[in-house]
Amino acid sequence: MFLATRLFRLINSFLFIIYSLFTPAPSTADPITFREPESVKMSFVAYADPQIMPSGYHQVYHENSFEDIVNSGINFDAFVIAGDLTENTDAPSYDIYWEIMDKSPIKNIVIASGNHDLRFNYESNLEMIMGKVEEYIGVSTDKPYYSYTVNGYTFIVLGTETARMDDAYISDEQLSFLDTELASATQGGKPAFVICHQPLSYTHGVPNTVVGNGDLGEQSTQVREILEKHTNVFFLTGHLHDGVSEKSLEVLNEENGVYSLNLPAFGRANEVGEFRQMGLGTYAEVYEGEIIFTVRDFVKGYNLEGCTMTFTLK
Repeated sequence: MFLATRLFRLINSFLFIIYSLFTPAPSTADPITFREPESVKMSFVAYADPQIMPSGYHQVYHENSFEDIVNSGINFDAFVIAGDLTENTDAPSYDIYWEIMDKSPIKNIVIASGNHDLRFNYESNLEMIMGKVEEYIGVSTDKPYYSYTVNGYTFIVLGTETARMDDAYISDEQLSFLDTELASATQGGKPAFVICHQPLSYTHGVPNTVVGNGDLGEQSTQVREILEKHTNVFFLTGHLHDGVSEKSLEVLNEENGVYSLNLPAFGRANEVGEFRQMGLGTYAEVYEGEIIFTVRDFVKGYNLEGCTMTFTLK
């Protein structure tokens, strides 16, 4: 096992050098900017599906994205990862991923687990991931769900409680947790951000997607009912590798201001959508009464044209 790990690391180091030589630094011509920098209450960057392998280019792409963030001069308040940290849940890939994330210029790292993370070796992988969550943001729990508040705004992370190949199992306890946390987080008209790797049933093109059905699973309807009870809820997911298209945004409850945003895959080529390249993510500006999401190619350093969404809070 030790020799295999060493071999993987050597291969990754060699490929990292090669990709570094042929991958340009991110452009500085279109830096990340905020509409009203002095009025931003909270800001964050969100990626989904980094799906690290000992491939070299994943490391290069992350380091480029960090450079792009640093180039902006903006101190983001949080960094959201919506699951599937590695492709194969192998130890060398996790080692590489944590080395990458330990270099993040954004220190409050909010991690959700994906199906690739917990489909095998559930207990040990969950313990490892939640150990890094505790290291990054001080949240200590042995469960795959938790909440974290930054500048008075709350992120609520959901995750499967049993090993599943593609979907998730959400217990009654976790459903109650979600309801309670949302009731508290959305008081006074504040938005709340719920992070879950898998999207809800019959949203974002599900079940007709490139990953098959691709939904949250048996508790999807219950999760949606809880989300729609509250106001100003943003449900951020990944999993579908669908790039950026008209399907990326779903209005779950317009009256209450409840929305679902499916994030493009960062570490895999997206299968469909108007924009399909690797390295895509989004950044959010939270203002009093308004939120702006902008989709960006963090590897090359530019905002995608026509991919800024503004939401007026209820």
